[in-house]
Amino acid sequence: MVKKFARFFRRDRALLLALIVIILLLALPILTYPLGRDQGEFATIGRGILNGRVPYTQLWNPKPPAVFYIYALVMAVFGRTAIALRALDLLLVPVMMLALYWLGRRIVSRRVGLWAALIFPVFYFTETFWTLTQNDGIAALPMTLAVVAAFKARDALSNRRAFAWASLAGMLSAYAVWFKYPFALFGVALAAGYLLITPGDTDHDLNPSAPLYIFSARGLSRWITEFWSGANASIAGFIFGGLLVILGGAALLAVQGALDALLESARVTSQYTALTFNADDFRELMVTAVGYRWQQWGVLWLLVAAWVFVKRPASEPNRTGWRLVLLWLLAGLLIMLVQAKGYDYHWLPMLPPLALLAADTVEKLLGKVRVFPRAISLSVAAGFLVILAAGVWPRAWPYLSGHETQMAYFHHFQGGEFVADESLAVANLLRERVVPGDSLFIWGFRPEVYYLSELNPATRFIFQFPLVADWYPPEWKDEAVDTLWAAMPPYTLVLQVDYMPWVTGSLEDSNTLLQAYTELNNWLIYNYEFDTQIGNFFVWRRKPVSR
Repeated sequence: MVKKFARFFRRDRALLLALIVIILLLALPILTYPLGRDQGEFATIGRGILNGRVPYTQLWNPKPPAVFYIYALVMAVFGRTAIALRALDLLLVPVMMLALYWLGRRIVSRRVGLWAALIFPVFYFTETFWTLTQNDGIAALPMTLAVVAAFKARDALSNRRAFAWASLAGMLSAYAVWFKYPFALFGVALAAGYLLITPGDTDHDLNPSAPLYIFSARGLSRWITEFWSGANASIAGFIFGGLLVILGGAALLAVQGALDALLESARVTSQYTALTFNADDFRELMVTAVGYRWQQWGVLWLLVAAWVFVKRPASEPNRTGWRLVLLWLLAGLLIMLVQAKGYDYHWLPMLPPLALLAADTVEKLLGKVRVFPRAISLSVAAGFLVILAAGVWPRAWPYLSGHETQMAYFHHFQGGEFVADESLAVANLLRERVVPGDSLFIWGFRPEVYYLSELNPATRFIFQFPLVADWYPPEWKDEAVDTLWAAMPPYTLVLQVDYMPWVTGSLEDSNTLLQAYTELNNWLIYNYEFDTQIGNFFVWRRKPVSR
């Protein structure tokens, strides 16, 4: 036992443990970040699940349900606060670091694994408050673990172990689909990449100077002679695991009576995505997205580009595992493209394979250094840590040191017309006037206020676009108004200047769209009086009941 403990703390693993601690300490300020719109919707539905409400039938959303249950789990364990939700990233990233370390070691060496474990969190934690704690970032964990399981299946010495590991890979790949439908592309890439992995590290005849040579005829011919041993067990395991999770999730929703509503949400989501499937909109969105990604990931892109050209020493040949990493990256790119929006968080599934490729580049470049190699390696590692610290601490320090109020701090967090201090101010106002657990209706897309104010949505529609866009069932409009007449909330919020044509199909803001929704507008005017305006929020208070 003592020997095993000592082996665990040999140098590389001790460095990995120290690295995880340093990364988490540098990333701690993300706990202070406010919730954005998406985190607000996940939190509102997650809290609803804990309160016994069923997704889709009682809290509608166009996304699959995995992220809602993850949020619900975090709230059940750590409490129903914004800090508890932001802690999710601090819980996921160490597991990602361990997985990437293992992959880097399996494909090339422990040092590449260590660099990958450093590079990933640096570029992950320097994302914005909008992109962190997001659906796509959370789903990167089961994807990465699925890749680990695929390698373990390929290296298994018995059919039984191959089946077990392949089943786990299939389960994790299918679980990722429950976060977003396009993530099915990852499962396809993983299955294809698995077929191209050579068991162990035996491919010593590959050209050491050309990474892409692993896709050549000579490189591909190696796995053909070694593949069929245990391959049938692995294929069966992958299919078994995938079907188990997909069918199991569908059965759970069916038991809850939510399966039909989920299928309806998938149908309307496809039409929402199709809004930008035209050359002009797609080009405009991609130009903006690529420009911003360059600002965030410029160093990472350069390291990955250099990976193709960096020569490998003859004593360290390429591993065919890079085939799977490249297919993983391609799947991430396709996932981003098929969503046709280019949002910041749509790029996150690409980050783990990018980190592995960048890690290999860094290690090979440092391997060419002959003067003070250890000092230079430490300097490079310190440089990455400085990138992380500079991306997180400067904004948070005035607030953490008491020189800035939370309201002033939140004002720095903006995205379009969204300003986080407005959400906080509205939530504070409501908490002062309304009993927690009461209802609230928001006409707009600001579900974070539901969570922050501890109030429940008055209808199952926690944002306005299912009641606006013409590809949604028209009877939903009547349903929403009937529900509001039956149980009128103390307050109603109406948003202005929230122009979101990519989700509403209209160039008008919520306040303008309300005027065309006659039944809802009449309900509001008849039962409510204007109270105050906070930023882009119009606050309406229910009129006193006449005696």
